[in-house]
Amino acid sequence: MLFLLLATFSASSLSAQNVVLSEDFNANIVPPTGWQNINLGDPTAAGWISDLNGRAWHQDEPSPVTQCENILATPPMDLTGLANAYVHFSSETYYVTYMAHNPSPLGNGISTLEVSTDGGATWTVVWTDDTLVDNQITNEVVDISAYAGQTNVIVGHHYSGDYAHEVWLDNFQVDDDPTVPPIPGTTFSPAVNLPTAFASLPLSEDFTAGLQPYMATMAIDSISGLPDPEAWCDVSNGELQMGLDPLSINYHNVRNSLVMGIDGASLPNANLNIDFTLVDFGEENNAIDGCWVSDNGVEWFPVLDGWPGSVNQQDLQVTGLGADTSGDFYIMFGQEDNFPHADLDGVTIDNIVIDAGTGPPPGQFFYSISNFVGGQTATMQVINATPGAPIVYGYSLTGSGPTNTPYGVVDMSNPIKILTIITADSTGTATYLPTVPNFPGLTIYTQCLDRGVNAISNSLAPTIQ
Repeated sequence: MLFLLLATFSASSLSAQNVVLSEDFNANIVPPTGWQNINLGDPTAAGWISDLNGRAWHQDEPSPVTQCENILATPPMDLTGLANAYVHFSSETYYVTYMAHNPSPLGNGISTLEVSTDGGATWTVVWTDDTLVDNQITNEVVDISAYAGQTNVIVGHHYSGDYAHEVWLDNFQVDDDPTVPPIPGTTFSPAVNLPTAFASLPLSEDFTAGLQPYMATMAIDSISGLPDPEAWCDVSNGELQMGLDPLSINYHNVRNSLVMGIDGASLPNANLNIDFTLVDFGEENNAIDGCWVSDNGVEWFPVLDGWPGSVNQQDLQVTGLGADTSGDFYIMFGQEDNFPHADLDGVTIDNIVIDAGTGPPPGQFFYSISNFVGGQTATMQVINATPGAPIVYGYSLTGSGPTNTPYGVVDMSNPIKILTIITADSTGTATYLPTVPNFPGLTIYTQCLDRGVNAISNSLAPTIQ
């Protein structure tokens, strides 16, 4: 019954929408035509600018700027034809420890979405950035239905800061549909090299056999786009190393990538995960940095946006990020920087495993979904829960949060609803077998709560196939 309600909700939300404004910033002109960069702080601040990779960007501006306070404001909009109104955008924050929700004695910052109906004289806050993780792209939906039916409605993204945080803004849209619109992937110019072969799953790769037919590398000068002999993308040492040649003294920006072709059909109906070890020697943030997935080799979706620093083990979801992983697809590791590998810059990646993600650490409260296909029966299961405890299956259709709850931060955006409650058996397993609504392309954001100990599971964001 709950899935029937979900299907009913989805059917209504997938109806035709009325789009009032849509801006993807791909022209690399900020502010776009008709928009304003309203400076409320230091008049020498640059304010909102393009990051030259198709996004609006506000950085923590260097000295002598003392206080950045700028609103990137839309043109006045006529919402008289709408009964409801929503703002959709993707956002990313860097140096989140300097945001106002977690203040630092060294600085202060805040990022909000605000609405004005008097030409920008006064503003009302309708959303506040509560990002908790650096370089995490979130897809936001903000309800501004209180302004539906009005004219001269301006929406502004307000940045304020006097120390260290950066904010990116992309895929900005105002319409009357509460569901998250599909987010286009990132394109890179020049395009990365692609392999012509595809490896079967599950895949384990430690690079001891060197470059394989299902791999393709690219090592170029990031300014000219031409091959660069000092761009270092190397697997000859039994690991993937990317950066500038370790022996180089000619410091300049180079761009490297290794792309792996993957046959997703060799492991059907699986929610795929990728695990790998990472050593980050000190990366500045560049557009290509991180791990990406694509089903066409042109549009790329972030599996890991940027390199998080230090030495760590990554365990990341691949399915449900925007690329179809049921057939042939690509995984890319990308890196750009200007110092030799292992000398202030560069990354090393090894021991890659791509599989169904069915092997959590022993004893971990773990949530998995399989066969998420419209019209078929899915398996939504948790293991290592408290025996006999109620397990609450929560879901959202509006985004991946993060959202603060009485039980901790969850990766679901409001409104968060209960899908079902299942009692865990004597082994700590709870299994739900619903019929999946027949809405291919619809993504749900879901997590489980163990009411026995009030523990939150890992989060999933499967897309109906």
